[in-house]
Amino acid sequence: MTSKLVRTALTAVLTTLALAAGTLTAAATPSTALARTVYYSASGYSAEADQAAQIWNSRVPNLRMVRGGSATIRIYATTGGGSRAYPCGLGCATIYIDNRDVAAGNYALRIVAHEIGHGLGLPDNYNGICSYLMSGGSAGTSCRNVYPNAQEANRVNQLFAGGYTASTAGTPDVYAKN
Repeated sequence: MTSKLVRTALTAVLTTLALAAGTLTAAATPSTALARTVYYSASGYSAEADQAAQIWNSRVPNLRMVRGGSATIRIYATTGGGSRAYPCGLGCATIYIDNRDVAAGNYALRIVAHEIGHGLGLPDNYNGICSYLMSGGSAGTSCRNVYPNAQEANRVNQLFAGGYTASTAGTPDVYAKN
């Protein structure tokens, strides 16, 4: 009984502190209370962006991707130039999904999830293995895997656990799907 009372009191104190710091909303649950929220917008490939956000949310406990707000990950459709991400820090990127990549047979959801991975701090991994989301186009057009593997998800989870700032986690590199 005593340990339950201590846990309840500790939860109340932590919730009060989080609310005071503005990091927790009244609707948050204990499982999402510690997750860092990243807001995204999508003017192109909107349905895929929503699905990709759900995928990342399901694999990375320290991350909560939410549509709207002051979006720091912005997704646009384009034609030409290849699909690419311009990371601007941890949880920040401008992403272009090239309609030609999709027309060539690449899976749109995989491309969106992959490019979001760059905004979450992951680099390309051109190993050609489909189970690696960050292998991108090197896995070929037949690859339909849209999920980060355990290694990729763990890395993003570590980045969002703290200890990294936007200036050290992200790079000004351009990540293109090839």
